[in-house]
Amino acid sequence: MAKIAFRRGFKAEAERVVIELREELGIGSRGRLDPKKLADHLCVPVVTLHDLAHLAAEHVRHFTGRGRSAFSAATIHVSRFKRVIVTNPAHAATRQLNSLCHELSHIVLDHQAEVALNISRGRDWNGAQEREADWLAGCLLIPQEAAHAAAREGHTDDVVAATFGVSRALATWRMRMTGARIREQRLAKYR
Repeated sequence: MAKIAFRRGFKAEAERVVIELREELGIGSRGRLDPKKLADHLCVPVVTLHDLAHLAAEHVRHFTGRGRSAFSAATIHVSRFKRVIVTNPAHAATRQLNSLCHELSHIVLDHQAEVALNISRGRDWNGAQEREADWLAGCLLIPQEAAHAAAREGHTDDVVAATFGVSRALATWRMRMTGARIREQRLAKYR
């Protein structure tokens, strides 16, 4: 698997942003993040597709019906300084939290708005922005310090997932990406 490249200093920047935001929310590095409280803190309204059903019921049914997993969340840029996030309530709660954190990460990182659809009705993605938002969302949900503490305490990925309200897959990814378990194994040799 190819290593994903980030702009120089991005990961350290992400960790600093996480510490700052979590301090502002009063949850520290080990508290469970409620992305809706973060959205409120950032003055970003969050609505679900169901909230929009009165506008386009047929389209809402399309995105929330059985087997519809293509749409998780989106940020609507109302103006340069006003954004609204729309989430899909048909997804698992853990996926909704991660999707909301991903969209909030775009806002925190001041990413530029993307065109929703291209001329052939496909989606144009800014890969660098998407990778950064994925990374920051993971950091917000399970900060590096929390991952290292979990490894020190011998927590399994299932325990980490339950502690932070995320999917097991996200917990596994964050524990691996932080190198928490490897670091703790190395430190244990010196204790």
